[in-house]
Amino acid sequence: MPESHSRRDFLRVSAVVTGGMMIAIAFPRAAHAAAGGTEDPWEPNAFVRIDPDGTITITVPRPDMGQGVRTSLSAIVAEELDADWSRLRLEQADYAATRYGPQYSGGSSSVRDGWAPLRAAGATARAMLVAAAAAQWGVNVAECATERGEVVHVASRRRFGYGALASAAAALPVPADVPLKASDAYRLVGTRIPSVDAPAIVRGEVRYGLDQRVPGMLFATIERSPTIGATVARVDAARARAVAGVLDVVTIDAGALPSFGNDNPRPPSGVAVIAGSTWAAMQGRRALRIDWTPGAGVAESSTRIREQSLALLAKPADRVILADGNAAEALQRAARTVEAVYELPLLAHTPMEPMNCLADCRDDRCTVWAPIQNPAGAHLAIQRVTKLPPEAITVHVTRSGGGFGRRFYADYVAEAVLLSRAAHAPVQVVWTREDDVRFGYFRPSSVQGMKAGLSADGQVVAWTHHLVNAARGEFLEWQVPAESKGYPAGMGEVDRGDFPSALLPDFTLQASHIASRIPLGQWRAIDSSSNFFAIESFFDEVARAAGRDPLELKLAMLARPAAGIARQLPYDLGRLRAVFTLAAEKGNWGTPMPAGWGRGIAGGYNNGAYVAEVAEVEVVKGNAIKVRRVVAAVDCGRVVNRSGAEAQVEGAIIYGLSAALMERITVEGGSVQQSNFDDFPALRLREMPRIEAHFVASQERPLGLGEGALPAVAPAVANAMFAATGHRMRTLPFRA
Repeated sequence: MPESHSRRDFLRVSAVVTGGMMIAIAFPRAAHAAAGGTEDPWEPNAFVRIDPDGTITITVPRPDMGQGVRTSLSAIVAEELDADWSRLRLEQADYAATRYGPQYSGGSSSVRDGWAPLRAAGATARAMLVAAAAAQWGVNVAECATERGEVVHVASRRRFGYGALASAAAALPVPADVPLKASDAYRLVGTRIPSVDAPAIVRGEVRYGLDQRVPGMLFATIERSPTIGATVARVDAARARAVAGVLDVVTIDAGALPSFGNDNPRPPSGVAVIAGSTWAAMQGRRALRIDWTPGAGVAESSTRIREQSLALLAKPADRVILADGNAAEALQRAARTVEAVYELPLLAHTPMEPMNCLADCRDDRCTVWAPIQNPAGAHLAIQRVTKLPPEAITVHVTRSGGGFGRRFYADYVAEAVLLSRAAHAPVQVVWTREDDVRFGYFRPSSVQGMKAGLSADGQVVAWTHHLVNAARGEFLEWQVPAESKGYPAGMGEVDRGDFPSALLPDFTLQASHIASRIPLGQWRAIDSSSNFFAIESFFDEVARAAGRDPLELKLAMLARPAAGIARQLPYDLGRLRAVFTLAAEKGNWGTPMPAGWGRGIAGGYNNGAYVAEVAEVEVVKGNAIKVRRVVAAVDCGRVVNRSGAEAQVEGAIIYGLSAALMERITVEGGSVQQSNFDDFPALRLREMPRIEAHFVASQERPLGLGEGALPAVAPAVANAMFAATGHRMRTLPFRA
């Protein structure tokens, strides 16, 4: 039976002046009601317009950084609407706080949030178009069907295109409840849908942030403080001003900037060169002579942080996040204990398109064009810098060449705004790759100590996890209630639901804090990208110490949640078991391998997806390791676009492999030591393993997928390396 859905909470329909039909969609928001709001909280998040010529235009409010969200969201609408896919057009929404609601891209949330309201929008529009056609023909709606953008009278084969019916349909009462398609009637959802943007991208027609141009615009590049927190003492700009095309040299004083608010860091101090071309700006930048006043950040050192972390690991933790039972006593009673320490480095994002922003700021208005993940944060930063009213600020969201969390922040937007005001002209700030690597907001490094107790018959009876690092929330000025049991200065550094939480009667999760001024921030898969490496690698150690197959022990533990633990896990144990089982089947777990080869398995639930992965590695040239194959089993609910889903999994695995095998940011004397892909490398084509993505068939609503496949790859490879060599790798990257 097809589903039905009330439209009351989701959409409103109106006529268009030019003779079409507009469907305004509101993604549900419980926060307003929970806060006791009394006015109408209904605000549309997206729009679908049917024009008289039959063109269907979908306004997409979320930024697309390459994750394919524009294709997936459009497919959801088109499926229920029975639209002609070739007649669909997409428009990227500018930022509008009271029109679209949340517009950020992050947390793998776009399809998850859009599934129900977008289906309701498409189905409601289809029902109204059918009603309009039936009225004109003088027949019952039950005699009509829809196909590829047309309403068809089945008996007579008369038909109307949607465009011809749009105006009449918009004048009809909006039905309170509409039937939704049964999944066996889907023509688009679940298939391999070609990207709506790929042809234009290949032809060079899509305008990324760096492609933006407006009349009279100038270009700028910035020499930023060489050590963390340094300020400008003196600038000799004579040689820079002598470079042909250089128009001005402007100092940016970070200390004079207002706060941009929670989770929105300000840029560092620097000296900008404004010119008529990027080439002139870069040549002028090289000619600058700057004296810097070091700040307290000059003492920052990766070596120091590591040494402090190891020392703190040997002491009682600052804070106990979770304590089930009494793990200390259970460890004393255990027949055997296993201990290990895992270390993870700082990591940069390195999207293919470095940071950039074009701003045109005048006394009474400000307009920016930027590849951003968080338009609201950019809008707020502009308000704070310019003191302009919100309605005088326009934020155009451009296509982004990758983000991975880096584009959530508005530091580079603020730079462009400041320089445009100084130049009294549009200015595009362009970062180099070296700027991108050295002045990002890095994934925190961490040291994680694990200890487990085993019974005489090989059962895991206790587990402790002690994480030590600098909290990104402290740098990002997170506001956390004082009574919170979360990590100091910010929730999210450790997850109360990570395996084996609630699966053991005696389990302790704790954390210790290190003060640091190193810029820290979100990174793809956020905390799971770190914690899964420690947890899943250590579990492999524990299983082998117990004389058990790691897969067999994992499935056994997932089948028997601990008695007496009242806390609910944020995921379904059965679904997690299913992806481990599927990964093992597709990855040939337990079958013989050639000498010098090894398999490892790891997985879990994170960012809305259940993922397990099997990695195969080979020892080559004596002691080098080559990753030959990665098999991923994924439960992300219903797959909307299979091509897009496969690409997401493959991209996440490639990104995670690059970090696991070769990437590390180090800081000494307050300066980042890496600068480009020569010393912060990514995997090359010749280094790529074979990647397979297998999806669990599901009738559940779609979950997130952009980040879910990344965390398992590092521990799967580490466990495979142990199987191949007998040597346990506990520090990332493996090829330091």
